[in-house]
Amino acid sequence: MSVRPHILLATLGGQSQIITFTLDLLLKEYPISDVIVLHPNADTEKYQRSLSQLRAEFPGDYYTAAGRTIHLRSHVLRMDGAPIDDIVDDIHADATLETIHQLVVSLKHQGYHIHLSVSGGRRLMSLLAISVAALNFDRHDHIWHIHTPEATVAQVRNGAHMHVPPEAGVKLIRGPFITLGAYIPNSNTSFKTAEQEQQDHLNLQERKRCQQVIELATSRQLDVLKAFARGLRTPQVASELCISEATVHSHKGHLLQHCRNIWNIPESEPLDYHFLCQKFSTYFESDS
Repeated sequence: MSVRPHILLATLGGQSQIITFTLDLLLKEYPISDVIVLHPNADTEKYQRSLSQLRAEFPGDYYTAAGRTIHLRSHVLRMDGAPIDDIVDDIHADATLETIHQLVVSLKHQGYHIHLSVSGGRRLMSLLAISVAALNFDRHDHIWHIHTPEATVAQVRNGAHMHVPPEAGVKLIRGPFITLGAYIPNSNTSFKTAEQEQQDHLNLQERKRCQQVIELATSRQLDVLKAFARGLRTPQVASELCISEATVHSHKGHLLQHCRNIWNIPESEPLDYHFLCQKFSTYFESDS
């Protein structure tokens, strides 16, 4: 069985050393074979300097710091085929999402495990990249933030040092995210279409779980469930159905136990009528 390749996908700004710091730390654990840096149009001195400093670290696709072949590529944010100078409004943000989405989908189809570094460049670019990751990543992919102590930051600013020793205190922090890509295949659709497809898929799964509870419920439990789904509380449910509050609590207990089993919720996690209202309000609304 062939080993799937690992790639570092990093947002780039004026601090090129963030890329090499991240790569050096990742190489201690992962066999990174490629590096792609994401950035707006590189016609400013800041980006030109950063790219020049990085390329000097990879002469002939050979990463001298590690003594191994690693391919470095630059990927420019685009809108309608033209490079984006900056993310200045919603239109540019949508174009950035689409640029990153199409790149990530392509990398996943090529079989890469992706390591996304979001410490460099515009904060909005990083936030948008995280949104794309949540939509497409699976459990083999990672999001990384780098922590550099202030004393080290002052010494390495603007690429003054592209590598630091362990005692410099630079560390990678793994960023948590929901791996929706593990459950829904990546498609070549646009980001917004893929996002809607995944939301539709999740809604369908939730509806199936609700249906399982309804199939297990007695007719009287179903009456109680519908009342809670409308936002009523126990005294109101009892009054409307002409039953005691103790009976409502009994029906509610059975319903919540069904929910625990179907949603696979641990017994240690508390559940109350809010769960029933949250999960079933839209279910019954769609049936009305």
